[in-house]
Order: sequence, then C-alpha cells, then structure tokens
Amino acid sequence: LGASPGGFVFDNEKWAHEVAIPEFEIDAQAVSWAQYAEFVADGGYDDERWWSPEGWAWVQRVGRRCPRHVDQMRHGVLAQRFGKLARVPLAQPVTHVGWHEADAWCRWAGRRLPTEVEWEHAALAGASRGLRWGQVREWTASTFRPYPGFSADPWCSYSQPWFGSHKVLRGASFATRARLRDPRLRCFHRPERDDIFNGFRSCAA
Repeated sequence: LGASPGGFVFDNEKWAHEVAIPEFEIDAQAVSWAQYAEFVADGGYDDERWWSPEGWAWVQRVGRRCPRHVDQMRHGVLAQRFGKLARVPLAQPVTHVGWHEADAWCRWAGRRLPTEVEWEHAALAGASRGLRWGQVREWTASTFRPYPGFSADPWCSYSQPWFGSHKVLRGASFATRARLRDPRLRCFHRPERDDIFNGFRSCAA
C-alpha cells in the first residue's frame, strides 16, 4: 500500500508498506446508473434501514431523493450535465453521489464498500481480470488516516487537518489530468460531498 520514492507524491501517500489483505471479491466496474436507479425506485432514500445514523440525518436535512443534479430517474435518467439537461446512458457509472449514498446503496444490495487497501490491490492486479477504473473517483469504506511514519510536507495543511474526519476516494474521473491518474493517489472528502465526479464500486459483504 502506498507510493514508492521517485517522482512527485503527496505526503499522505508516503510510503509504500506491506498490509495483510484477507481474500475478497470486488466488482469489475463501478456501480452504474441502471443499478443505482433500482435503489431509488425501491424507495431507498425513504427507508432508514439502509442508512447509517449520520447518513439518514443528512438525507433528512437536505431532502435528497436521488443523486445531485438528477431531474428524473423513472424511464431513464435525466440529469444536468455542464448546465444542460441530458439523458444519461444507464451503463455509465453513477456520479455526484456522496459517501452516505454509496454506503446506503451497498447496504440495500447486501454488499459493502471496498477498503482503500482492497481497492488499490484490485486496481493494480485486476486489469488482466477485466477490472476497469478511471471514469469516476470512487468512494472507499476507509476513513482518511496517515500511513505509518507520516510526516507533513511543507504544505502542512494539505492532509493533516483532515485525518479522521474525511473518507478516502481512489482512482480518477474522466476529468482528471493524466499525470494524476494513478491507483495509489489518495483523494479525500467529507462523506456528504456530492458535487464532484464521485461514484463507487462494491464488494461481497
């Protein structure tokens, strides 16, 4: 887990270290709009069973009933894309979902979010098995924490203030610059953050 010396890396990715990974099964691709639409149609946003206490409080507070920027999810998905209402291909990964929504979908589906260790291992080793990433940044189950021996770089407020309060995302979206498209890159946001190109994939529970 983590980056090896050579080239630029962020302080929260230093340095590579061994981590035991129990056997796991992970989706080959991110959850699609078609899959997420089933959760919405099943009343997922109105059923407290599928949400963590923090997630349910967030749903009630913001009044959300589908992902951000979506106008319609019946008979296809209509969403705002770069300021224009457009029909979204159902096979594409769901976007603009926060961690709470990703976690709720997994609970509803009898699945779970991968840890960041599982995600990185799958991304590095799974290409030969059909695993794809790079269309959306993907939420993981992991809370953002420092690697062993962490030392802040000169921009000390980049990572350190957010340990323990943010969730880790891995991968890249279609909007990510090529030089930042690395499976070891750690992105991190508050669990309610849903205004960027975030999606997720799931693991067997």
